[in-house]
Amino acid sequence: MKLFIFMGASGSGKSTIQHSLPIEFMTNCTTRPLRKGEIDGYHIKNVTKDEFLRLEKEGYFFETNIYSGNHYGTPQNKVDELLKGKPFHCTKDIRGVMALKDRLGNKAVSIYIKPPSIEELKKRMLERGDSVEDIQKRIKHLLHTKEMENEKYADYVIENNDLMEAKLEAHRIVIKELVKINN
Repeated sequence: MKLFIFMGASGSGKSTIQHSLPIEFMTNCTTRPLRKGEIDGYHIKNVTKDEFLRLEKEGYFFETNIYSGNHYGTPQNKVDELLKGKPFHCTKDIRGVMALKDRLGNKAVSIYIKPPSIEELKKRMLERGDSVEDIQKRIKHLLHTKEMENEKYADYVIENNDLMEAKLEAHRIVIKELVKINN
């Protein structure tokens, strides 16, 4: 089956777009605190750094990485379900995308959500309740890592100027990719 991996700058609309899909979300474990409106165990599974490192040592994760000082990991049991035929979607940074594509091959489909501008990203992060300090840290990271250039590594790019149209485009991509499996 397929894993639809969404990537893009913080505030680009990844979560809003992908959570509109009618397939299950592959929840990452992370040491990142919950954001306003997030549900622990659905949007992210929040764990302490010590707990994360223990789970990693025990082989709980398919892949892990660190983004903006926080640990993230893809649970192995969800990848096992994927390989048995269940589609999922998830969020990753470029390292996570590359790791999953490398290990899952054509079962991993990457979708880059392109924001209209950095100013719009700042506005969206403020609206969702991020602190000014966190926004500054994320924008600095975005510029330092040239994260906005990662669209060149994606299988698909959706420009999120209009949220409804971006959601529809994500649905079209998922349908197109799932239909490929049955042909």
